[in-house]
Amino acid sequence: MGQNQHDVTGYFWLMRQFKDYQGRIMILYLNNLPFINEKGQLFYPTVVHEIQPKEAVKAKKLARPITLSEFEVDPDEWKRLSEENSTVRILEGGKKIVGKDEMFYDGEVMKNVTTEWQKAWRVLSNTLHRMKIKTGDVFLMWRMKELIAQGRIEVLGDVSKGWKEFDVRLQGQQQQETAASEEAIA
Repeated sequence: MGQNQHDVTGYFWLMRQFKDYQGRIMILYLNNLPFINEKGQLFYPTVVHEIQPKEAVKAKKLARPITLSEFEVDPDEWKRLSEENSTVRILEGGKKIVGKDEMFYDGEVMKNVTTEWQKAWRVLSNTLHRMKIKTGDVFLMWRMKELIAQGRIEVLGDVSKGWKEFDVRLQGQQQQETAASEEAIA
């Protein structure tokens, strides 16, 4: 299990499915475990696919049995998460998942929208690359479209045709450009 909200949430779901197998299931939690990357440097993976296959074989030796107390407590976390039904879930450390509202990543998107026209896919790519708490591209594009609908982002092109078919910039730039050109004329 990687140190990310997707793996930990999946773990909570799986624990409910494996109640009958208490004491027979092993887990390898990558929380603060160093590994060696393809360049021979130490790093701390957040997702399982970042580990080289030969390192994964070594890591398998570090797997431990899931304790009986974890089998008692962790399935209740899935129940809590299901009842909470938050749009966004983040990992606050260890195995603590916290629900957030759908606007949680809006600030990340807005940081990458500039006053100049740029391709929406470029904003999306920059946002994904720079954000600390990761999420998926589909979710971020949905939030960008919501920000457009709210009037916080200006759009040029057809949003319905796809990610590569429209440009975006911060809302209000047209008024500033008009005012600047009127001052230049006067």
